[in-house]
Amino acid sequence: MANKKDFKLEIASIEDATNFVRDLLKKYKCASRDKTQAELFTEEAVVYWAKAAAAGDTFQIELRKRFKTITLSLSYRGAPANPLSPPDEDEDDEFSFIGQNILIGLTTVTYSYENGFNVVTFTLKEKGLNPVVAIVLALGAAVICGLAVNSFAPFMQNVLSASILTPLSNAFFGLLNAIVIPFLFVSVIASIFNMENIAQMKRIFRILFSWFVGITVVSGVIAMLAGIIFFPQQGGAAASASEGIWAQIAAMVFDIVPSNIFKSFLDSNTLQTIFLAAVMGIAMLAMKERFPILTKVITELNLIFSTLLDAICSLMPWVIFICIFNMLLSGDGGALLSSLGVVLLICVCFAVITVLCLTSIVFIEKKNPVSYIKTIGSILLIAVSTASSSATFAPHTMIATTKQGIRDYLVKFSIPVGALFSKPYVVPVLFLMTLFVGGFYGISFGTADIAAMVLLCIIMSVAVPPTQGMGPFLFTVVFKRFGIPLEGLAMAASLFILFDYLITTGNVFSINISMLHTEHRLRKTSQEETAKFSASS
Repeated sequence: MANKKDFKLEIASIEDATNFVRDLLKKYKCASRDKTQAELFTEEAVVYWAKAAAAGDTFQIELRKRFKTITLSLSYRGAPANPLSPPDEDEDDEFSFIGQNILIGLTTVTYSYENGFNVVTFTLKEKGLNPVVAIVLALGAAVICGLAVNSFAPFMQNVLSASILTPLSNAFFGLLNAIVIPFLFVSVIASIFNMENIAQMKRIFRILFSWFVGITVVSGVIAMLAGIIFFPQQGGAAASASEGIWAQIAAMVFDIVPSNIFKSFLDSNTLQTIFLAAVMGIAMLAMKERFPILTKVITELNLIFSTLLDAICSLMPWVIFICIFNMLLSGDGGALLSSLGVVLLICVCFAVITVLCLTSIVFIEKKNPVSYIKTIGSILLIAVSTASSSATFAPHTMIATTKQGIRDYLVKFSIPVGALFSKPYVVPVLFLMTLFVGGFYGISFGTADIAAMVLLCIIMSVAVPPTQGMGPFLFTVVFKRFGIPLEGLAMAASLFILFDYLITTGNVFSINISMLHTEHRLRKTSQEETAKFSASS
């Protein structure tokens, strides 16, 4: 099959175009998430261009592969028309483009206009070894090597640890820390760019976002209670006994505002970096239409840092092997067995959050939770088998509109927005693993520290990238904030990746819950307004 093909630029060509893309990608081992996004990317670009196309206009789809990187390009000869910046049209059209905006914000997409051609490209990679399998192999190999050296060559323990393993792990953590801050800065700005149409639907966003935040806060409270119970020594008067809970939290909040723009980057202050990104993103958004080059610059920077972080995180299995191997040589192997307790605790937190969400279905929607689970069961199965929220976009949209009775524009808005902002199941893993690793290294936390840590984990949960296996970089931020050695990242990252499937499934579940309750509220408000109008007339 040829790697490029021309199509008529009209809505009727969408099915043939997406089928062509699907057939092209069958030759490569790409993740299901990337294949789904590639098809959606193709569909939305054609829909956008077809509106302004003249009769007889055509567009071309081309696929190129270099090393493990695959580039899917769509090109159309005509006046400049950037699908990443939808025009101001009537309200119905804007609703149809909101999902496109945020979906594109989640992917590696770029736009350019060269020699009279509009070109949009989508970059994806061939799928390597499953991250979970890689982590299991790394752990197994580290344990075998550690036991072998301790049993048959104990004289090598200090040499391997001091001369090879420790320098290698330090180099990796230094590189990771150098990339994390600029990545967060650019990704926050990019997210603001993709939210430009939300101002025109404040009511929907306010209700939906309230549910996202509410469920995430409840998740944080559950995790905090579990941490205080499971780590009783953490809840007493420890390192920060002299400071009140609210004083420390207030200090953390006020510290968000930096006194020096560059100092926040030099000090790797995450909250200050996010604050600066939000302020700068809003300012740049106001000038977006005046300076289109800003969109391209931010998009390209986001792609560059995402690629760098992806490359660094692909080394995670090797780093885990090095750190666990080093841990066993140092005689700290008991930490692996003790982590089973925190794994069980995280699972209990997941179960409690799920039960509370299902309880809301009973009391708010007046529905049987078993029937509700059966309705969305296929979506959850896709999530738990792929660890990809993007892979659930299409079936989630169909079930929400046809079986749950949620209006179309709300679904198109809620699902991609939820993929960005609704990640309550990340919080227990991030928080409890931080407490566990901190305790392993003998670091004590007072009640104020725990409250501040929960708040930070809630904020950082939003920053989890949509790429499988990249979430563990968040531990770098939290560990540095609370003085935990980065060597503990190996344990935390291993468990985070193993939990990735359950985390994704829970997040998709929470998105559906929030969307359903938002629809309920909108219908109730509409009925109240109708009743008032009837009474007044």
